[in-house]
Parts: sequence; C-alpha cells; structure tokens
Amino acid sequence: MEKRISLNGVWHFRESNASEWYEGEVPGCVQLDLIRLGKIEDPYYRMNEIKFHKLEEKEWVYKKEFDFNAKDKNEYDAIKLVFEGIDTFADIYLNGIHLGKVQNMFIPYEFDIKDIVKDGNNVLEVHFDSITKTIKAMEQTSPVKLEWSGESGRPYVRKAQYSYGWDWGPRIVQVGLWRGAYLSLVKYAEIKNPYFYTEKIEQNKAYVVISAEIEGYIVQDFEAEIEIIHNDISYGKKRVKVQKNRIKTTMLIENPKLWYPNGIGEQPLYDIRIRLLTGEEIIDEKSFRSGIRTVKLVREKDEEGETFIFEINGIKVFAKGVNWIPADNLLPRLTKEDYYEYIRLAKDANMNMLRIWGGGIYEDPAFYDACDEMGIMVWQDFMYACAEYPDQFEWFQKLAKEEAEKVILSLRNHPSIVLWCGNNENNWGFHSWWDNGDPKYLGNYIYKEILPKVCAKLDPSRPYWVSSPYGGEDPNSETEGDRHQWNVWSGWVDYEEYTKDKGRFLSEFGFQSMPDWKTVLSYTSPEDRTILSPVMISHNKMVEGMERLVRFMVGHLGFPKDLKSFVYLSQFNQAEAIKTGVEHWRSRKFKTAGTLYWQFNDCWPVASWSCIDYYKRKKALYHYSKKFYAEILPYIKEEDGGITVYGISDLVHDKEVEVTIKVFKLNGEKIAEKQLKTRLIANDVTKIAHYKIEELNIGYSVKEMPIAIPGCTLPVEKNGELLDSVIYVEIIADGKTYENYKVFDKFRNLSLIEPKINYQIKNDLIVLTTDVPAFGVFIEPENDIDLSDNCLNMMPGKQYEVKFSQKPESVEVFDITQLVANI
Repeated sequence: MEKRISLNGVWHFRESNASEWYEGEVPGCVQLDLIRLGKIEDPYYRMNEIKFHKLEEKEWVYKKEFDFNAKDKNEYDAIKLVFEGIDTFADIYLNGIHLGKVQNMFIPYEFDIKDIVKDGNNVLEVHFDSITKTIKAMEQTSPVKLEWSGESGRPYVRKAQYSYGWDWGPRIVQVGLWRGAYLSLVKYAEIKNPYFYTEKIEQNKAYVVISAEIEGYIVQDFEAEIEIIHNDISYGKKRVKVQKNRIKTTMLIENPKLWYPNGIGEQPLYDIRIRLLTGEEIIDEKSFRSGIRTVKLVREKDEEGETFIFEINGIKVFAKGVNWIPADNLLPRLTKEDYYEYIRLAKDANMNMLRIWGGGIYEDPAFYDACDEMGIMVWQDFMYACAEYPDQFEWFQKLAKEEAEKVILSLRNHPSIVLWCGNNENNWGFHSWWDNGDPKYLGNYIYKEILPKVCAKLDPSRPYWVSSPYGGEDPNSETEGDRHQWNVWSGWVDYEEYTKDKGRFLSEFGFQSMPDWKTVLSYTSPEDRTILSPVMISHNKMVEGMERLVRFMVGHLGFPKDLKSFVYLSQFNQAEAIKTGVEHWRSRKFKTAGTLYWQFNDCWPVASWSCIDYYKRKKALYHYSKKFYAEILPYIKEEDGGITVYGISDLVHDKEVEVTIKVFKLNGEKIAEKQLKTRLIANDVTKIAHYKIEELNIGYSVKEMPIAIPGCTLPVEKNGELLDSVIYVEIIADGKTYENYKVFDKFRNLSLIEPKINYQIKNDLIVLTTDVPAFGVFIEPENDIDLSDNCLNMMPGKQYEVKFSQKPESVEVFDITQLVANI
C-alpha cells in the first residue's frame, strides 16, 4: 500500500547568484512568490507585463527541508520523490546529490531516493535555468530553421506555448514547481496505470475491459480483485491472476447506465476498484471513476464530401461548444472550485463540448472530473501549436513519445474525452503558410507516426485525429474533416460570410469584443480610458485588434458615444456575429456536425474572442450561447421570395410543439400573428412554415439604400416596409419557450426607436417590458452580481424575467439606441 508524504506548502527560494532566501509556496511559481512578497507589481494592471519580461534571463533555486523517519526507510521497499509538474528546465538535488535533469513542464517526474534520503533532516533543492536563455541557445546551435508565430525559440521547449504571448495573452514565462510534490513510499508492490474502457455495447449489455500494471518489489504470486460499483451497488466482481506484471480482463455489465453528453442523457459514473492480493491480504488498492460509453467519429462519403460526426453510444451528436485556453497566465492560482465553476457555466449555456487548444496545457484533473460529471465532451489537443517542431532530432522524438505516453495514461479513464488530436494548425501551416506540403519531419513525424501509435497502444477507446484543422488535400477544407473559419474577423471579412461556409465541423471561428465594463476599469487608470490608448491596445493582443473592433462596429451599428458604449456595442456585435454562424451551421445538421467557437475563457483581463472574461463575468455572447445552443432552436431564414421558419432539435425523440410567429413594426405596432402546432423531428431540422412577405402583412415601399458590389458602392431600391419590420418566433415545448428574431438589414440601417423599458425588482427577479422592439438591452447592476440573462432582444408587450444572485444595489438598463452616436 502506498503512503504519501506531501512536500507542498512553504519552500524557500532565491536568485541563483544571490545569498538571501525568501519564503515561497509550492505549488506555485517565481512570479506569484514575487508578487506575494511585494517585489513586483500586478502584471495584469496597465502595462506592468513588461516588468515580467525582465525576469526571463534570471535563474532561481527553490529549497525544501523536511524530516524523514528511518523507520519508514526500513519498512518500505521503494521510496520515490515525485514532482507532478516542474516548469521547465531544472536540476534536482537531494542532500547535495544530483538526482537528474528535467525539461518538460507537462509530465510528472519521479526519482528513486531510497538510498539517498536519510534519517532526520533532508535538504531538497531545485535549480531552475532561464527558459528563454536555454531555448535561444538551442535555436542558435540548431541546424534547422523552424517557422513559428510569437517567440522563435518556443518550439524547442516542452512548455505551454502561450507563455511567450499569443493574440489574446501576455508574455509571462512562468517558472517554478507549478504542481505538487510528494514522497511515495511503497511496500511489496503497487498498482500502476489502471485502465477501464467500453469495448462494445449491444442488447443492453456492456462489455468493459479493465487492465493495470503491477510493479513488484518482492518475488510473490499476486492476484487482483476487480469490482465495478455504482451508487454503492456492485455490478460485478472478478479475480484475475497477475501475469508478467500485468492484469487484463473483460467483464459484462447487464443493463448498464450509459454516459451521455449534456443535453442527450445522464452522466452516471462507475467506481472501479482494483485490489492487489496475496491470499486474502490486501497489498495495494486503487480506485477511480469512469463511465460506460462508446465514441465513434463517423466519416462517410456524401454529396458534399465526407462527414465528420461524433457518435456517442450510437447516437449522432451535434457538437455545441467552444475552445478552451488556460484560465490564467499564472497557473497555480487556479483551484478545483474555479474549474468546476467554469464547467458549470459551460453546461448552463447548453454546451456539450470543449476543445482544449494545443498551445496551452493538459488540464488539471479537476477540469476532466467536472467534464465527466456534467457531460461536457473534451476534444483534447496534444500541446503543439502554430509552429514547426524539431522532431528530426531523436532527443525531441523521445520527449514527444514520453509525454504522449504519460498524458494518455493519466487521462484515458475520463469518459468525457472523445478525441485525441495531434496539434493546432500545424498541418494547415505546412500547406498554406510555410510551403512545406506534407513533410516527414518539422512536427509531422510526431503527428503521423508517434502519436497514432501511442494512442492505438495505450487507448483503443477513442479516435485519434492528426491535427485541427485537418482533412482533404487542403487541411482547412470545407468538404471534409474539421475547419477553422478565420476569413471572418482575422481576414477583415464581415460575419455574413459565415452563411456561405459549408464546413463539415467548425472547430474554430471567432469574433472579438471588449470584456465587462468593470473589468476594463480594473486594468486601466482614468487616463487610459480611450479606445486607442496604449494600455487599451496592449490589452488587445491581436495586431490591429482594436481597429477591427471599430471597423465591424461601425459597419453594423454605427459610432459609439464613448468608451463605455464601445464596450457594450462590441459585445452585442460579437454575440450577433457568432449567432449568425452557429444558426447557419446548425441548420445544416448533420452536413455540418459541430460548432466550437473561439473562445470560452481568458487568461488575463483583455479584449478577446471569449464569452466569459478573466473574472468570470459573462459577456453578451455567453447569454446568446444559452439560446443558440438550446436543445430547440427556432431559425428564421429569408429564402424563396419569403420567410421560412425552421425548428432545429437536438432531442432524441420527436416532439409536439406550439409555434407563434409575430411581426412588429419598429414603432411597436403588431401587424401579423400566426399560431400553429407541429412535430419536430428528433435530432434533425424541421421545416415548420414558409410565408410570402405579403402573407405576414408586410407591404412594399421604396427605400433607396447603398450596397457594395465588386469595385464600388451603388444605391438600389429596397423594401422599406421590410426594413421597418422585425419577426419573432416562439416555439413552446413542455411549457418551455424558445425564442428567436430576425431583422432585415444591418442595425445602423434600421430606423430604430429608443424604447421605454420598464423594470421592476420582484423577489429574486428583474422583470422587464418594452413598448417597441428593443435590441441589445443590457442590465448593469452597480454591484458585481450574477444575472441569468442579459443583452436581451425584447418583443413589445412581453415580460422578461432575469434572476439575480443577490439583490442589485442599483440598476441601469439601456439598449443599443442609447449607445450609438448621432454623427
């Protein structure tokens, strides 16, 4: 049985060439320790980030003194020193004896110290090299030149690539023991790398495979007892012999409780207990949780190319989600509670998938545990992003293989993980940026040789995918594989372009906005609070990011009155942009089979593509996501000379629903209403109704409007009555209302009337009504509280109820008409 002695808590540290020691913390990092001691300022305020750049050339020593009992040394057969995460280049010493070098942030390291640890006081030291100096030296002596974005030396280090800055994050090169450390004491033998997966499910029976490795320190015949438990009920128990230091067996589960993604079904988790025995004596025991489910990536030829559909337990699932980046640049700040809150927010927004992007980290165990419990599928990238990597060298191949093995062994029991993916955008880069074609090396040897072999050997339970994006002769093809749609925004193309895209699975697309107004105040001083101030530009890491915000805002909405108006208009514009894309792609279900927009979260307070800012404050896009990712989505499309209403359903059964269609003029006059009943087809798109414009009591009047054609802008005649109308659709199913709306031009071209919005606070609700159609209605409490909805698009005469987490001290309510300047 293993005994663990924690080495976390207080350590001491110093610069390598200094004599004075300071108190630090593990898990932690140099940067957090210096902030805690008041020796460096908050890097997220104004442009203090620059002070952290100056730390990169320094080297550090961390020291821990601990007592050890000689009795333990005699009693246990193995004594190991385990580091769960060291960032990044370091030498380890115990009692002055060099244990070894480390060079990979992503994996644990362990050292046999049985002959080195001593009775009484022991001194453990970790000597950190400068990561930047090390990779610069490696780059300068390398015989190959690598392409990259950001820091040119970063491909040589197995460290979170975003540390050196990204187009949403600062350059903060974290150094330290970022995860925990402990002593592992083992007597006789231990169970290692336990594994549980579902081989197949048929006729209400699940065939599951359980395996583990046994590391023995004595010569003895061992047996293992395996038990599968759910809610304290045993679903099977079996004894197997240990053969060649390994156990493996198949068990049958009758009437299994299957794990499904959020919105499709429940997420029952089984406890798997493995006991190592000699006779009836328990030598070691390991318990972990997993789920019973199968996952398949359906790739079948069709008239548009090839499908890319996730199938869970035989049910096709449209992936509704986002991309996940590390939630801080100073990773040890994050807690288990933080991770559970993030995943709860994703679940509450009707998401069912998060893609862990390949320039960050393999996440904390709490992240995957929360996804298991809440039904959030995980697309797991390996940590290679936007660069060529030096895999023609054997030392790098060895690093990559070791990393892959340890990562897979540590994560493979999580039912939430549905895909291993080799990298982010590197194969797209070979084809479209770096003119490499399909090279043997530069990272491709890892993605096409090392990773698929390791995945097949260690984890047959889920598919492997070479890259994101990938598929077809062009890795970013619309006809097969997954696709990153960055013509919009990054290519300065406006978001109507989304409706022309026929990608099979949109694994990245995005549109920026400012963070919450309170967040803007947190990182600026009064003199910084203009749209193009140096601080504001520094807190939008994309080149010309602020300029893009201005361009697309003016293009759709007009000019903002002030900085605060700019903040809220940018959020409304972002939400409308992503809504446009998601609704289009969901309407193509399963020609398109998933939308993962960029991005869910932030790693510092910044203008970015996120729907939740660094302080977990919800942006307009988050509230929109709840609606456009709902299990039922009304969709209004202008086509065939009129308006078609569709019902998009993710329900696994057909559903009888009521549908109401209302047409208003922008002055609040209701000019038409249609009510009907229909049946939504399960897991499909149902055409509910089609109306000619005149059937909706919308007349015709000439309104001359400019439009862009190739080469110039020309005035044309448009229907002024249509431009003066808004259509609302409500689908009611089982007492729940799903709502959507449609206007017929950019908001800047509509004759919007400033609404009279009344609101009352009743119990835990803010209840709002409006006299005319109101768009982008923001509720801004003075105190920092959570609201269940915001950025509302309100129908005249209807009550809207918004729950709050605690009573607002005072409330300001405004819509986009109050934010746009009349200039």
